[in-house]
Amino acid sequence: MSGEVLGILDPKKGQTFVDATLGLGGHTLSWLEACPKLKVIAFDQDQNAIEMAKKNLQAFSKNIEYIHDNFSNLDKHIKEPIDGILFDLGVSSYQIDDPERGFSFGKDGPLDMRMNNSQGIQSVKELLETVSLAELTSIIGNYGEERFAGRIARNILENKTGLETTLQLRRIIEKSIHGFEKIKSVARVFQALRIATNKELDVLATALVTSLNLLVTGGRIVVLSYHSLEDRIVKNTFRVEGKDCLCPPKMLKCVCRHKKKIKILTTKPMLPTKEETEKNSRSRSAKLRAAEKL
Repeated sequence: MSGEVLGILDPKKGQTFVDATLGLGGHTLSWLEACPKLKVIAFDQDQNAIEMAKKNLQAFSKNIEYIHDNFSNLDKHIKEPIDGILFDLGVSSYQIDDPERGFSFGKDGPLDMRMNNSQGIQSVKELLETVSLAELTSIIGNYGEERFAGRIARNILENKTGLETTLQLRRIIEKSIHGFEKIKSVARVFQALRIATNKELDVLATALVTSLNLLVTGGRIVVLSYHSLEDRIVKNTFRVEGKDCLCPPKMLKCVCRHKKKIKILTTKPMLPTKEETEKNSRSRSAKLRAAEKL
């Protein structure tokens, strides 16, 4: 949905944008092609992604500041007002396509799933070696929204000795499920383990509020999410920051003193067009929400 993102952010000469999830640089490239005088601060926790993006964005290298860090640390690096920011959440296509990263259940690879594999972050394999049955059931049930979470968690832990690869994990999950829903359960479990490993939801709401504080008046934020848990956090954050008072309805007088920070630009999330989903099947679950700083 790069066209929709570009249309909402509408870059102009002299502005500063933040790409909070650079990936291979597709969004940043579209901004700079539309406005070559734009400055971009580009974050990614995957150093390999940054190196590949640098090649894709070589023509605009003077316009871009690259930062190898998670977007949870936006305020540690950004010391100037910004005019626009994008969060394109989830795992990137290149990470899924590389079996060595362990994100795909269609290819055999190590049980890794770390988006930042250059730091001392535990992999899925290490997570499964230490997690309890109750914890794993909660991870699969909450992050994967999988109704057979308990059964799957129990089977994984009972077979964790010698569990090394993605296809081994897939077979354990499939043996836990009967019927045609197997592949959906596999996808949900892999999603849940990826989210838990990278703590993807833990910092999202805080990072969104931080980004709003960094925006200039009239600056815009766009968030692309790919599953309901992410979208719910974005929706709720925008709802709270788009209201003046957060006191319970029974309160006769406002005591919270909360002031709304944004005007919501998308009352309902924007969805990809049929043409886009035909070109890129992974975009089918995308939801775009946007807001403007007041």
